[in-house]
Amino acid sequence: MSKITIIGSGPGGYVAAIRAAQLKNEVILIEKDELGGTCLNRGCIPTKSFIQSANAYRDAMQSSIFGVKTTGVSLDFPAVVKRKEKIVKRLVSGVQFLMKKNIVKVVTGVGTIIDPKTVKINISNENIKSDQIIIATGSFPSSLAVEGIDSGDVINSNQALEMQRLPASLAVIGGGVIGIEIAQLMQRMGVTVTVLEIMQLILPGEDQDLATMLEAVLKADGVEIYTGAKVLKIKANGTNKKIVFSTGEANKEITVEKVLVAVGRSPETRDLGLEKLGIEMNNKFISVNEKMQTSIPGIYAIGDVVGGIMLAHVASHEGRCAVENASGIGHGMDYRAVPRCIYTSPEIGCVGLTKSQAIEKYGSDVAVGMFPLAGNGKAMIIDGTGMVKIIAEKKHNEVLGIEIIAPHATELIAEGVLAMCMEATFEDLALAIHAHPTLSEAIMEAALNVKGQAVHV
Repeated sequence: MSKITIIGSGPGGYVAAIRAAQLKNEVILIEKDELGGTCLNRGCIPTKSFIQSANAYRDAMQSSIFGVKTTGVSLDFPAVVKRKEKIVKRLVSGVQFLMKKNIVKVVTGVGTIIDPKTVKINISNENIKSDQIIIATGSFPSSLAVEGIDSGDVINSNQALEMQRLPASLAVIGGGVIGIEIAQLMQRMGVTVTVLEIMQLILPGEDQDLATMLEAVLKADGVEIYTGAKVLKIKANGTNKKIVFSTGEANKEITVEKVLVAVGRSPETRDLGLEKLGIEMNNKFISVNEKMQTSIPGIYAIGDVVGGIMLAHVASHEGRCAVENASGIGHGMDYRAVPRCIYTSPEIGCVGLTKSQAIEKYGSDVAVGMFPLAGNGKAMIIDGTGMVKIIAEKKHNEVLGIEIIAPHATELIAEGVLAMCMEATFEDLALAIHAHPTLSEAIMEAALNVKGQAVHV
């Protein structure tokens, strides 16, 4: 049995703690804030709670589509906030229970690594000795070097989820996953929203077809989107904020009540003592090998601090990987089949390579099957739009990637993840009998369409 100290209790840290305890290690978990980290307290869970409320409000207002008449529908934002806080509190309590159940000692404070066997706690000045240390400190919202970025009413994603009152108007700087999710939920709650994205398309890095389709939905709903937009200055305009930006032509200006900066996240390595330790870094991120080991024996790092795919479920798997290696069960991380989910409406769920990535790697040895939800009965019933795209290589017919934009895409993508984990072919997906009527039939149809055999097109 080893003694393992874990710094950070997000989805990487607390899962690592539980797995370490299961392997009969003595475990100490250090957390400077609330258990659950960013994901539970200021990220995944609060955002999705807000999204659920926003979509419920939207559905109520549009219920006439389904033959249901409603009157006097309104949004009670304080009640939305209260529900979010209740969910977060319950889940934090759940993590607290799991720590007690698994006999994990939780220590409050900032942990600084003094040497490969020692972590010092700032509050108590206690030195915690252990055999291995796992860094799981996560990340924090990035900012921009722009005049006025630090002024009042310019907020980050953490602060956006803590608002007690909705602004009349909001500018979102950044059209990535965080920015787009918050932009849509705010618009659906009645806020006038403008998105400024420096790239030529929202959701940079994802498939262009999916991004284009979602952008069209957002614009149709009333979200104003400027792509190729570089923010030059933010300045006060009475009680509002004026943003000056360029789109490659003449400068433009918009005036809004609040500005949300959503330009990614930076690794939380502050106060860890990494410079004195001499841990190898990759830019701002901690360098690790496939077993999540740093350059210093006995010290591991997981989650957002190592960069790569900065997602909660990835951090959890990296936590298990690090603990098992620290416990003598050697294996490496496999990132080939990591689901990427975006909780907009319609949702986006992807796994594996995009079409452009596949072509870059395999050249002409790539086949693609697409199926629009316009040909899916369940999609018509629920008034859903979208498509499924399957990317495969021609030699062995193996699935290289699956991309879905549809209602419940974040659930549907699990089939694609399993298919890629099992090294399935697109023919396996095509031959699997899918229930009717379901949205999942679109996956089968897209697989059939790799060879032009889709039925309902």
